[in-house]
Amino acid sequence: MGNKKGERKHFLVPLWSEALIAMSLGWDLAIPIFGGVLLGHYLDKLLHTTYEFTIGLLVMGVAISYYNLARFIQKTSKKHRREEKKNQNGAEK
Repeated sequence: MGNKKGERKHFLVPLWSEALIAMSLGWDLAIPIFGGVLLGHYLDKLLHTTYEFTIGLLVMGVAISYYNLARFIQKTSKKHRREEKKNQNGAEK
């Protein structure tokens, strides 16, 4: 019985790790967009303009979100390549 519990715990750790990474990516995408719209709306109200700042900062937030996504993909790709190389070196020995 103790063995099954240990196996289950060993299985759940990577699962939760991946779930937390996915949630982090969601926040990395949502916060710049929402923050840009919120700040743009505030500036438009403050300066009595139509939607110039809202749209401008929305576009900037989307660009920052794409940058965050590209950085995340690059970091994940490097991690998987290192693990793959490590597994190949371990299999050769």
